Amino acid sequence: MLVNVNTENDLFAKFSGQVRVGGTFMGVWPEGATNRNYKEPDFLFVPDQESSSLLPHFVLREPPYIKSYRVRSVTVTNGLEALNEAAGAEKVAKLLQRRVNHVRVTGHFVLVDFVVGVECDAPWARAKLLKAELPEQVAIKHTFALAGC
Repeated sequence: MLVNVNTENDLFAKFSGQVRVGGTFMGVWPEGATNRNYKEPDFLFVPDQESSSLLPHFVLREPPYIKSYRVRSVTVTNGLEALNEAAGAEKVAKLLQRRVNHVRVTGHFVLVDFVVGVECDAPWARAKLLKAELPEQVAIKHTFALAGC
């Protein structure tokens, strides 16, 4: 459970503790792997709709301005290490060598050191990804049954 550790700040809020959320964690090259303007990929966690509602966020409640700044994505501060754990070194190597535009894994994740804020009317969040719980990946080969006895 996340617990707010700084209540006197209007710009951002820090939380201690941990939260288990579902969604997709990815390493992605902004504008594609061939764009050499970026030195390293972005590491983002995109919560599913249910998990997004569980994460702390800012809400503006001063009429006539009532707006919720729900978290759409979380910058993962230990991204490279966490993606290696979740997706495997082989897939991450392809990402770092710019052979693929992104690497994604979907499942449940444990986030810690959660920080959320709003700047220029845009929400932002960052956290450390502590653990990935991924469903078993099952491959099914569809074949036709052979005629016979």
